[in-house]
Amino acid sequence: MAGGALKYRHLSRTSSHRQALLRNLVTSLITHESIRTTWHKAKEAQRLAEKLITLGKKNTAASRRRAETIFYQPLKHLPKLFTTLRQRYLNRPGGYTRVLRIEPMNKHHDQAPSAILELVDGPRDMRFSMTAKTLVRERKREDGEGGGDGSGVREITAENVRKVTRFRKNGVEKLEEMVRRMEAAEGDEKKREARRRRVIWQVDERRREGWKERDP
Repeated sequence: MAGGALKYRHLSRTSSHRQALLRNLVTSLITHESIRTTWHKAKEAQRLAEKLITLGKKNTAASRRRAETIFYQPLKHLPKLFTTLRQRYLNRPGGYTRVLRIEPMNKHHDQAPSAILELVDGPRDMRFSMTAKTLVRERKREDGEGGGDGSGVREITAENVRKVTRFRKNGVEKLEEMVRRMEAAEGDEKKREARRRRVIWQVDERRREGWKERDP
């Protein structure tokens, strides 16, 4: 109806094509737990993914039959939905997916708004890794290594830590483990950079000595 509220995005496709597209996107999301697509496709696929995970949490015969109609290969994807994902989100009341805006994937053509659609509390949870990276940086500042005032972790970072660990099993321990890995990787990177600079300096010194020997 003209002037009515938008109930869903048509995505410039027929109804059957639109449903096939969303089923493919949701299947890829369940398989890989993180996908990149356009913003509008991500928002529509998010709605279907939330309903699908809710079916997995119900774990009834009716919900299994409904989930089978969404997957193109139900025997391959249903076990993960009704075991791994069901256990992961058993205590979470909702919000199983997250949409993050990114730069347009196709910069040279239409520059359509792009996004990452991901499952929260999973191994590819981007906000979880971003929070760990922020903790590494702010703890360095607290120790006085980053030129800061040593005031510690900011309030907004503490709130993000609470959000990303609230429903994740052993969330605080896993976050600290990721922080330690990042700190170790950062230390190894500094060592590699120091070795690289030392090698470059040695090569330059040998070149200068060779030029001095050739000069009359």
